[in-house]
Amino acid sequence: MDTPAIPILRTARLTLRALGEADHAALHALAHDEVVGRYMHEGDPPSIDDIAARVAGSRRQWSLRGYGMMGVADAEGFAGRLGLFHPPAAADPLLVYALSRRGWGQGYATEAGRALLHWLRETHGAMPVLAQIDPRNEGSARVAAKLGGVRTGTVSRAGRTLDVWTLDA
Repeated sequence: MDTPAIPILRTARLTLRALGEADHAALHALAHDEVVGRYMHEGDPPSIDDIAARVAGSRRQWSLRGYGMMGVADAEGFAGRLGLFHPPAAADPLLVYALSRRGWGQGYATEAGRALLHWLRETHGAMPVLAQIDPRNEGSARVAAKLGGVRTGTVSRAGRTLDVWTLDA
């Protein structure tokens, strides 16, 4: 199965692009930053082999769905990851992201999210996109609201109750 060309999306300050082997170390460091990970509910921090498998899985997602996870870079380089994760049994994709601390409070998640959702609308048509946010994570709730999201319920994941936000892409 051929992987479709993963787009490069540019905003005034950011570049969203395919994740690759060169990102493994930065993704590993991001996943092991306890402050970054406090609201992530993805299980134990991944090994470098787990990171490699996740990047490969993202490439498969691009092949299957035509969208997936992307690396986020600013003028200083790798700033995090943002994209769409679409579990096999789920009706709708999830907007997920993790940004390094140096990118916090700068509007990066909103800026990158807008670019991705705009691209999704242009290439795949209108569709609902969900976000699952820890209710204590006020920053991510603000990002979801800025992206036009509305809190539509809750879901249990990894032993936590998360708010479900619906965003229209």
